[in-house]
Amino acid sequence: MQDAELIALWRSYDQKLEENLRMNRRNAVAITLIKVKSLVGSMVPMKTFIIITSSLWIGFLSVVLYRTYSYASPFFWYSIAIHTVLLAVVIGIYGYQVVLIYQTDLSEALVTTQHRLASLQSSTLLIARLMFLHAPVWATFSIQERMFSSPPWLMVQGLVVFAFVAAALWLFVNITYENRHKKWFQFIFRGKDWDPVIKSLEMLEEIEKYSSPQPDRRT
Repeated sequence: MQDAELIALWRSYDQKLEENLRMNRRNAVAITLIKVKSLVGSMVPMKTFIIITSSLWIGFLSVVLYRTYSYASPFFWYSIAIHTVLLAVVIGIYGYQVVLIYQTDLSEALVTTQHRLASLQSSTLLIARLMFLHAPVWATFSIQERMFSSPPWLMVQGLVVFAFVAAALWLFVNITYENRHKKWFQFIFRGKDWDPVIKSLEMLEEIEKYSSPQPDRRT
C-alpha cells in the first residue's frame, strides 16, 4: 500500500510539473507575440511619413511634367515620368505593408502571422529593388541634345549611364533574402524598415519551438 501511495504521489507531482511546463510555454508564446506586435507596429510611423512625403513629391512632379510637356527635353521628361510612375508603385506597396501591420492580430493563428511577416519581408525587398532599378533616370534626365555634337561629353555621359544601369541591374537581381548575411546587403538593409521584420521572424521561429508537441514524460 505504501508503494502504491508513493507511485500515486509521484504521478501527481509529475502531472503538476507537466501543467506548469505547459503554462510556461503558453506564457512565453503570449509574451513573444506581444513583442512581435510591438516591433512590427513601430514601423508604421516611418512608413506613413514616407507615404505622405512621397505623395507630395509625386504631386509636384506631376505638375512639372504637365507644364513642361510641350518644350522639355525628351530625356528629362521621360526620366521624370519613369521616376514618378515607379515611386507611385512603391507608395502602393508601402500602403499594402501598413494594412498588413494593422491586420496583425495576437489571437490569430501563428502561421497567419508568419505569412504576414513574410509578406512584409518580401515587399520590403521589392521596394528596394524597384528604387535601385530606376536609379539610372538620375543619370539620364540631365542629358541635353547638344551633347550629341560633343563626342567627349557624350562619351562621359554614356559611361555614367552605363555604370548606373549596370549597378541597378546587379542590385535588382541580387537583392534577395538568401543574400541577407552579406555585408553589402546588411549595409543597405538596416534600421526600422528592416530590422523589426527580421527580429519578429526570429521570434516566431522560437515560438514554434515552444508550441511544438512535447514528449510525454510519464511512463
